[in-house]
Amino acid sequence: MQLEQSFHIAASTDVVWKAFHDIELLVDCLPGASINTAATASEEGAIPLLFKVKLGPIAAGFSGQGRLNLDEASNSGAIVGTAVDARSNSRVKGEAHFLVTAAPDGGTNVQVKVDHTITGSLAQFSREGIVRALAEQLTKQFAENLQARLPQPAAAGDVHGSGVSDMASARPAAPRAAQRDTSSIDLWTLLKAWLSGLFSSRRN
Repeated sequence: MQLEQSFHIAASTDVVWKAFHDIELLVDCLPGASINTAATASEEGAIPLLFKVKLGPIAAGFSGQGRLNLDEASNSGAIVGTAVDARSNSRVKGEAHFLVTAAPDGGTNVQVKVDHTITGSLAQFSREGIVRALAEQLTKQFAENLQARLPQPAAAGDVHGSGVSDMASARPAAPRAAQRDTSSIDLWTLLKAWLSGLFSSRRN
């Protein structure tokens, strides 16, 4: 299944592109995801990942390997990987391609294209409409988390010398928490949030 999402970040393209070099930051911003410190990479450059999800009474923990590939010339890249949930004997394989471009307002637009497959008993929950709704909410939360972790633009009243770069003139981002919450992402909560937003937009 192929999915396309996009989001806007209120930061310069250079700042956002630099953030996409930090795999730990990207994983931190994705709800339910974490780097699996209990596992070792199967090959050089691979990253052991863990993604915990919950849908009603069903809980799954996908453990696998991911790899980050970047194209500096085009400010684009991809995260590719495979993971398995041993409890349900389900497997997911996917590629997430992203493109970072400058927005007219001085911020940054990020386009994401995901191609994934799910096999095993959990494949019954991969119906297109549900997956797209969940992807929309996950993308929204990822964008909000990434925005919060980036250096914040200076306030209008702050004084800076001319020619100062965005990174130099930005306020430091909030420090990372000493211990990250790696609890599972509740997909049912995400789906309800999507439905609430859908009905709200129709009423307006």
